Amino acid sequence: MAAYLVLMPIFEADFHPHSFGFRPKRNAHQALDTIVQTLRSGRTEVLDADLSKYFDTIPHRQLLRAVARRVSDGSVLRLLKQWLRAPVVEEDKNGTRRVLPNKQGTPQGGVISPLLANLYLNPLDWQVNERCTGRPVLVRYADDFVILSWPRQGKELRERLHRWLTARGLSLNESKTRIVNFREEAFHFLGFQLSWRRGRSGRNYPHVEPGAKSQQHLREVIREELNHWTHWRGVKPTVERVNQILRGWSGYYHYRNSSRVFGKTKWWVATRMKRWLWRKLRLRPRTVGSVSGRATHEFYGLWPLPVKAGWTPSRTA
Repeated sequence: MAAYLVLMPIFEADFHPHSFGFRPKRNAHQALDTIVQTLRSGRTEVLDADLSKYFDTIPHRQLLRAVARRVSDGSVLRLLKQWLRAPVVEEDKNGTRRVLPNKQGTPQGGVISPLLANLYLNPLDWQVNERCTGRPVLVRYADDFVILSWPRQGKELRERLHRWLTARGLSLNESKTRIVNFREEAFHFLGFQLSWRRGRSGRNYPHVEPGAKSQQHLREVIREELNHWTHWRGVKPTVERVNQILRGWSGYYHYRNSSRVFGKTKWWVATRMKRWLWRKLRLRPRTVGSVSGRATHEFYGLWPLPVKAGWTPSRTA
C-alpha cells in the first residue's frame, strides 16, 4: 500500500479519461454514462472485447519497462520486480509442494496489481481514442472494455486490436469477443445490459438496466438466506442479513433505467420472505394471509428496494 500511494499519483497523471477502473473518483456508473453518450452520437457498432486471463498473462519485462519510463528510482523498480517474480507454491492432494517460477502476471489480490494492470493497457486507451481514424471510443474498466465505432468499422478495429495485443503478449478470448450492431442487439457491460429502446416520446434511446445474470445472482444469494435450513435463525437477524444484501445490490444497480427490474425484484424478495415466514412461524393455511407482502416491509422490517428510476445526468432516458 505504501508503494501504491507513492506510485499512483505518478501514473494517474498519464491515464486516459476513458479508463474508469480502480482509479480515484472514478466508478462503473461514469463508464456507463460515457458509453451511453457515445451511443447517442451514432457510434452504434460495438466491439465487445474480452481479454483471456489478462492479470495472469501480463509479461513482466514489458510491464517493468512501462514502469521505468516514469520511475527512475532503482530501489522501487527492484521492489516491484521482486513482487512480480515471487515464485508460486502449489500443493497437490498428497501434500507435496512444488515451487514454480513466475514469469508473467501480477500478484493475485495484490493492492498494486490493478494500478499495474491499468498502466499496461494505458497505451491502448490513447491509441484507440486519440489516434485511430474514424475516432472510435474505447471505454475501459480494468480489463473489461468496449470499443464503440461508426457502422462497418468493427471488423477492422478487431483485427488491429488483435495485432496490438499479440505484440504485447496478450490475447483475446475469441469465443467471447464479438461485434454488436447496437440498434439490433443488446450487450452487457459491468453487470448491466444495454439495449436500444423506444421511449414514451417515440424517440429511441440506450436503455441501461441490471443484466439477467446480475438478477439471477441476487436471487441465488437470497435463496441461500431464505430456505428451509435457515428456519432455526431468528426473524430479526435474518431480515437484517437480507436487508444488507439488498442495500449492497441496490447501491450498485439502482442506476438509470432500473425501475422495471427493481419492481419485479422487490415483489420476488417480498414473496420469498413471506413464504419463509409462513414456514418459520408454522402458520395454518387460514392464517397465511395475515403475512402479506406489505407486512414484510412494515411489520418485519424488510427493506423495500427503490422502484423509482435511479439518478442519471440527463433525465431524457
